[in-house]
Amino acid sequence: MKAMKLVFGIATALSLIGPGLVSTLPAAEGDATNVTVEMLIFSGRPNPTWQLQDTNRLGTLKAKLKETPEAFKTEPAEWSRVGFQGFIIRDGRTPGLPSEIRIYQGVVKTGHGKAAKYVKDSTGLEQSLIDEAKKQRLEQPVKDAITKYESARKAAQ
Repeated sequence: MKAMKLVFGIATALSLIGPGLVSTLPAAEGDATNVTVEMLIFSGRPNPTWQLQDTNRLGTLKAKLKETPEAFKTEPAEWSRVGFQGFIIRDGRTPGLPSEIRIYQGVVKTGHGKAAKYVKDSTGLEQSLIDEAKKQRLEQPVKDAITKYESARKAAQ
């Protein structure tokens, strides 16, 4: 009961701060992970973030990162456009995974600068993140942007 009051108090405080700054709290205290997802969408204000609930694909990704050839050598120009730009997963505590992973347009980026590696998302991680994003309490324009992106990705396949 005490935990529920705390969650309600935090949720109330967040709603007073402003919608969209933080998407939601983890589903339940025992379900929380140490993996944070950031949805890259805003310029000039904080992006929505949440704790990743389904970490199963991260284990699969760890194995695939070593065996999957690079998709391309440099970051595509469209990755720096305005609007929805994919997701960043931050962890740092899972052995074998980089501390930051970016997923966008079916590609997984690890590393920075010249050490960056871009591989095809053969694990379905991006769709999993899209599905989680849809479950978050996000502003309607943000939900619309993710739905539009998902539809465009499916149409392109």
